Amino acid sequence: MRIAAVQMCSGQDLEINLARARDLLEEAAAGGAQLAALPENFSFLDREGHKLSAVEDLRDGPAIRLLRETARRCQIFIVGGSVPLAAGSKVTNTCLVVGPDGSVLARYDKIHLFDIKLDAAHDFQESRYIAPGSDPVTIEACGHRMGLSICYDLRFPELYRRLVADGARVLFVPSAFTWRTGAYHWMALLRARAIENLAYVVAPAQQGRHNAQRESFGHSMIIDPWGQILSQAPDRECVIFADLDFSYQDQLRRRLPCLDHTRVL
Repeated sequence: MRIAAVQMCSGQDLEINLARARDLLEEAAAGGAQLAALPENFSFLDREGHKLSAVEDLRDGPAIRLLRETARRCQIFIVGGSVPLAAGSKVTNTCLVVGPDGSVLARYDKIHLFDIKLDAAHDFQESRYIAPGSDPVTIEACGHRMGLSICYDLRFPELYRRLVADGARVLFVPSAFTWRTGAYHWMALLRARAIENLAYVVAPAQQGRHNAQRESFGHSMIIDPWGQILSQAPDRECVIFADLDFSYQDQLRRRLPCLDHTRVL
């Protein structure tokens, strides 16, 4: 199975972001990908409170329309990074999976919200504007079960163990990791989730400076179940590819059956 991860540097102009996402998805399809994954906040990235002005209509919002039309035209599955959907006075940070027929196959609302204050320049309180999800989500695509997550979820290994228990063989982590945390933790966390679950991890990311206060680490990656990096993005908008070998994954899970040895303590 050939898969693609899209790296972007989204900003505050919805039309520009969507045009760039469309071009990169088409590049993924032209490169033979059966499934392409976009990063978190691919349609709009600014200060968290500004997401309220970019809220999408699930029935016919511009970003959702782009996902559906591109999937249908290119005949690929798309893991749609994340878009803001209305949730009362707040929004959800929502990943949608769209099939080659243009239908929405799954919806995952980000469970873990990024409420941290490292210093004055790195103060994020997502819960002020975002309503958390509550349910882990897996989806069948290209004949294999896959698990959904978003960015800060990466720090909570119990979510991924639940996704794998539900049958996931591929774990998606669309992200907009900050430079400050990403430089130290991004690769280590992604490889850990792959190794401990003997799963493929696909992590499309935001990269570069989005505004005066926000810079993302980038380094989109696709990692195999042994923790090897199959593909890693350079510091620019681009598409990376990898071919996933599920017979190899089966072999690893037989030889190192740690998933069968789990004990709840």
